[in-house]
Amino acid sequence: MAKVVRKMAGVVGVIAVVGWASGCGAPATGTVAATHRVSAPAAKRRRTPVKRRSERPQMGLPQPTLAHPLKILVIGDSLGEDLEYGLMDITGTHSNVEVIGRAVGSSGLLNTNFYNWPRALNEELAQYHPALVMVMMGTNDAWSFYQDNQYVQFGSALWRRDYGARVVQIINEAHHAGARVIWVGLPVMGPNADVPNTSVATLNNLFAEEARLHPQVDTFISTWSLFRNAQGQFTEYLTDSEGMTVVVRDPDELHIAPPAGDELIASYVLATLGRLEHISLCLSGSDLWTQYHLARCSAK
Repeated sequence: MAKVVRKMAGVVGVIAVVGWASGCGAPATGTVAATHRVSAPAAKRRRTPVKRRSERPQMGLPQPTLAHPLKILVIGDSLGEDLEYGLMDITGTHSNVEVIGRAVGSSGLLNTNFYNWPRALNEELAQYHPALVMVMMGTNDAWSFYQDNQYVQFGSALWRRDYGARVVQIINEAHHAGARVIWVGLPVMGPNADVPNTSVATLNNLFAEEARLHPQVDTFISTWSLFRNAQGQFTEYLTDSEGMTVVVRDPDELHIAPPAGDELIASYVLATLGRLEHISLCLSGSDLWTQYHLARCSAK
């Protein structure tokens, strides 16, 4: 129940927005009630100038040990919460990975009136000093909006410039604190999800583009291949390593279902991280997805 309560903690109220970014015709201006799942950007916010990221001489992560674990700060929206729960489940209490979960449901980079990620991240970096910041968010940012009396259409060049600057701000803050960045892409959505896959693809392409600018310090991990059946279609059910059929996505076809779905994306992300960084990451918690070959931690 703790997971459900946390996701519902961010009810926002009534917000002025412009349309829904589904790419299905011209958007209509109106007022909608934001839910705990999707929140809209505040109108007429001053445009943030694009700032390129600073180069850092950091090339790779050191091999973590039980005495000196890899400290990962996880931030994001409710999907980021799903990821952090999975990471905590599989790493357990005796691992060479330390997970600091700070994702906030209903948050994003557009509506800083609800939650200001640049300010929050600066505080968390100063408090925890992570080696790695893992980001998973975006489902609350698939909106068109007005800014400086100008209509900014979701997916347009202006939207990409504005939203890209917000992504860069998050990455810059992590770099300045000495942390690497892993941006975890959004997974495929079901046909009835509030966020269409066309919008998800637009967001993922932008995240990947920003990460490619500095491959020595940033990595984009795509999760698009997860949560698909043998026919390549979205599925709420998959077969785990023991041959059991398990639920991996919530009925809303957007969020990831605990524990199996959360642990699936966490295992995939850690295995991908270990392969890309040439480090060994060990688990002491749950291990439903042994196909990712994550090592078990040695006993104390």
